[in-house]
Amino acid sequence: MGKDGGTRPGRPGADDKSRGRRELIAATDARLGMFVVELDRPWVGTPFLLQGFLIDDDRTLEQLRECCRFIYIDRSRSVGEHYAPPQDDAGAPHAGRGAQRQAVTDAGPGASGNQLSFLEALALVRKGGLDAAAARRLAGDAVGDRPETHSVERELVRASPVMAEAEAVFEQVIADVRENRKPDIAQVTECVDDMLQSVKRNPDALLWLIRLKKYDRYSYHHALDVTVHLMVFAHSMGFSEDGATVLGVAGMMQDVGKLRLPERVLQKAGRLSRIEMEIAKSHVEFSTQIILQEPNPTPGLVEIVSRHHERIDGSGYPAGLRDGAIGLRAEMAGLVDTFCAMTSKRAYDEPLSTQRALEALGRQRDVKFSANVVDGFIQCIGLYPAGTLVELNSGEVAVVIAQNRVRRLQPRVLVLLCSDKTPNNHPPTLDLLYSPLTPTGEPYRILRALPTGAYGIDPSEFYLS
Repeated sequence: MGKDGGTRPGRPGADDKSRGRRELIAATDARLGMFVVELDRPWVGTPFLLQGFLIDDDRTLEQLRECCRFIYIDRSRSVGEHYAPPQDDAGAPHAGRGAQRQAVTDAGPGASGNQLSFLEALALVRKGGLDAAAARRLAGDAVGDRPETHSVERELVRASPVMAEAEAVFEQVIADVRENRKPDIAQVTECVDDMLQSVKRNPDALLWLIRLKKYDRYSYHHALDVTVHLMVFAHSMGFSEDGATVLGVAGMMQDVGKLRLPERVLQKAGRLSRIEMEIAKSHVEFSTQIILQEPNPTPGLVEIVSRHHERIDGSGYPAGLRDGAIGLRAEMAGLVDTFCAMTSKRAYDEPLSTQRALEALGRQRDVKFSANVVDGFIQCIGLYPAGTLVELNSGEVAVVIAQNRVRRLQPRVLVLLCSDKTPNNHPPTLDLLYSPLTPTGEPYRILRALPTGAYGIDPSEFYLS
């Protein structure tokens, strides 16, 4: 280290072997997705607060080119097309530290050549501000490239601006309804279609993003939650793109009529009176009226929205329809609406774990919902969908990163809490498919799913800290 506290470019050190694939390049050759480890000048006095950073936006790239003539980058910490694995002394790629717990985890089934780690992907999501083009580059995609599958890490980055756009579109829908303006359902449809493309690449990514967001209003979170789950469900059931998109639009629009209900009804913590319940039920008619302001609404949209509270035993509303009169898509919308309500914190109830919510839906099989709809949803979601907190047989608490599509009870997980329930400062990832061993020598397995907020874990803070 020099007198000024900076490092001297090109000076070999004892830790060079641990630095991965470092190389010297001209600053003009720097690109988005490269990880910068050293400058041609001391860090002090540059615009960069951290000694080592990922180039993840055009402004950072511009600043780098302005203040440096050349830089050192680390290929093993770069992302997308700029990634290269670390090498051992003989020049061969190696697994690195923590191989037993880590080696089989970051690639995982279906992973691509991009080795962006899960925590790095979450950090990029937390920083925000990525536009679609930058997100594609960081995910390793060429412009216009729409691969069939992505790792969850790549798709988290790729889908982040998609989710941001969905939030903005729904915020505008809320504003329009409150001001008695006609919402732009065509814009909603376009945004939902972008979300569907993400679902096709990796359905776990949007499920993660919806869990990572903080929303001030339950109804705001609920609409996006239902939309994401409905599209994942439709995709798993083999729906066409048009069929899945209309379900996604229905998920976003089916409860907008609640904006016209009295706040005392929406925010009541206790059981609603008979009169209050009738008032609450009127939101279906309000939602339908709002959609019908569109001269040519999407075929099937009004049917789904108007029937999503109907139940096959005739106990639903507003028409008391039974069995096949409800329609498959409306039943799917109703079931997902129920599931998302049960697993979210509401003014009048605490959230259920995914496992308990699915058990509750199972009890409604051929009672409130058709057996094929319930079974299809359970098969789609699995007991441990992405973002679910789980307790392991070691006593550790983990969160599901991504499902293994073949063995649904053996997902990839990130270990958040140690066995004594203290935070894990360096959370390792485990792929249960490969039977990693606990400290006592037995294979890791999941004991149970935990509800959101268990052990004080806040997904918006803990996972991204």
